[in-house]
Amino acid sequence: MSPPLRLVLPIVIAVVASVAGCAMPAPIVRLEPRSANSVVWVSGRAVLEKERAGVRVAAAFEHQEGNSLGVRLEIENQTEAPIEVSPDDVTFMLCPSLDNQTCTGSWAVVDPEQVLDGLDQHQSRAVADAANTEALDTSLVLLSAVSDIAAIGTGHANRSTGVATATLAADGEADAAHAKDDLSSVASQRELWSNVAFRRSTLTPARGAAGLVFLPIDLKARYVWLHVRAGGQLFTFGFKQTVRKVEPFGEARASR
Repeated sequence: MSPPLRLVLPIVIAVVASVAGCAMPAPIVRLEPRSANSVVWVSGRAVLEKERAGVRVAAAFEHQEGNSLGVRLEIENQTEAPIEVSPDDVTFMLCPSLDNQTCTGSWAVVDPEQVLDGLDQHQSRAVADAANTEALDTSLVLLSAVSDIAAIGTGHANRSTGVATATLAADGEADAAHAKDDLSSVASQRELWSNVAFRRSTLTPARGAAGLVFLPIDLKARYVWLHVRAGGQLFTFGFKQTVRKVEPFGEARASR
């Protein structure tokens, strides 16, 4: 099942929103193992590991990525036959209290293939829009410059002559910079989802796969269950979610 709309991870690509008032810092959200038993620490990560029928699976909270949580997932095939693993086989449940009866649904983690497809579409539109905007900006600057030259040649120039041309040129440079930043953002996100995210793989015997799966954040959740299906087995990992408020710079300095 796909996550409800309020939990879907938006793909933010160089979008600047103008909002009245002051923007507040987003809270810091972390996942910790629900139980301290069988936790192994690796490079600062609390790793939960399970093995069943020749399949080993490990999960550890990695970091907060915007409004999602990245969990590192590793799967190793110790059977004698190939197995296929995919983000489609990873789901999660959100629980507002310790009682599992309060857990809501079973949601799919963010699908990297859908995100990559969305990035490709955005890049295609952005390149076309940038080319059209550049052509329009160039023509407007040229037309304005021609008018300035005509005004000077006929003796009708004044103190405002050339101002419009300079403004149009500056706007054109701003549009070009915005387009460059937009495409750079797409490239960095593509790098993340192509090379860092956990993606579909066929694991031959003695081989493994690793990557990040992303869970949309729900600040009301206190516990998170991560379910991983691999090699015909189900592996369940429990995490406790902590949320820490971040004060704006002004308030943080005042409290010191």
